[in-house]
Amino acid sequence: MQTVKPVVEIAGAGLAGLAAAAAFAQRGWSVRVHERSKELREIGAGLYLWQNALDALRELGVYDKVAAAGVRSPNPRLLLDHKQRELNMRRPNEEVPELIVILRTELHRILAENAIAHGVEIVTSSKVMGADPEGRLEFADGMGKKADLIVGADGVFSKVRDSLKLATEIREMKDGCGRHLISRLPGDSLDTQRVEMWNGGRRIGMAPASKDHHYVFLCCPEEDVAGRIQQPFNLEAWIDSHPGYADYLKRIPRHPVEHWRPFYNVTCSSWSKGNVCIIGDAAHGMAPNLGQGACVAIVNAVVLARTVSGERDILTALQLWEQAERPYISQTQRMSYLYGAVGTRWPKGLLDLRTKLIPLLAKTQRVQRNLRCALDHKPNI
Repeated sequence: MQTVKPVVEIAGAGLAGLAAAAAFAQRGWSVRVHERSKELREIGAGLYLWQNALDALRELGVYDKVAAAGVRSPNPRLLLDHKQRELNMRRPNEEVPELIVILRTELHRILAENAIAHGVEIVTSSKVMGADPEGRLEFADGMGKKADLIVGADGVFSKVRDSLKLATEIREMKDGCGRHLISRLPGDSLDTQRVEMWNGGRRIGMAPASKDHHYVFLCCPEEDVAGRIQQPFNLEAWIDSHPGYADYLKRIPRHPVEHWRPFYNVTCSSWSKGNVCIIGDAAHGMAPNLGQGACVAIVNAVVLARTVSGERDILTALQLWEQAERPYISQTQRMSYLYGAVGTRWPKGLLDLRTKLIPLLAKTQRVQRNLRCALDHKPNI
């Protein structure tokens, strides 16, 4: 007698949605993913994949492909202030966590291929309008078929989340960044050292992300109009604040693919209602200041599939999943906000004080524990 597979419908074919799709399919679920666009695509340039996300990608069976496509970063980041002085935030003998920098499009491709290889059905041009707690997606032409579980992985402005009234705050952070790719040339110092440099409210970060490209992010407050003009790229403004990196900044095209985008913090009363749950930016969108937004989304998606597949009762499983995952993700969200406040919104007249305080505070056990809570979290369900 053939066993009937449980069914999960996923709204959104981004990184979190595809990770969840493969994780469920590997555990015997029938999985359908709905993508509103005409084709699978991923916005953005590069991405930091920290050890916690890499462990989840190992569980999905794609770690080797990720390692081959990305660039391993063996050294700690070089963080510099407005006078090119190092801001050392590391404690003595601190172990450097595993980190691979990769193109977002490459990770998206790897996750999509993995999901399809495990039998996941991906439906494009499928616009989800909401969800019913009983386990049905809503489309423009009506309600879909009932599934055992609905997963909303449809981003900061999630239709699934909002149809269930789960959001308590969607907060624009008044700062943001442009994420760009530049050519990687022989002899670049970035080949041996990823760097982040602060000057006033502007922050730049650079790291190799493939054999041909460096990933560059340029962050500034919303009020910094000159810094926000990144389409076309305001080269003069960024060289003025970061002259030591002029050679790299000149490689950004005048009309780059990406532009300045604001950061958002998303807070929800719950991550589920009935047979519907939300993951990724829909549940806990955060500023990418710690490089953990996508990482915790991937981990959370894998843990969701593991938890629900291990429990007979889905509602109980969703509660266990949120209880285990939400505390450390909420703390990561708070620390990312704090990092951005210090790096982007610090008073310009007190920059030297910032240089003195950061190494002292960052090396305390409490701050280190909070900064590393996502890295050190080991899902036990």
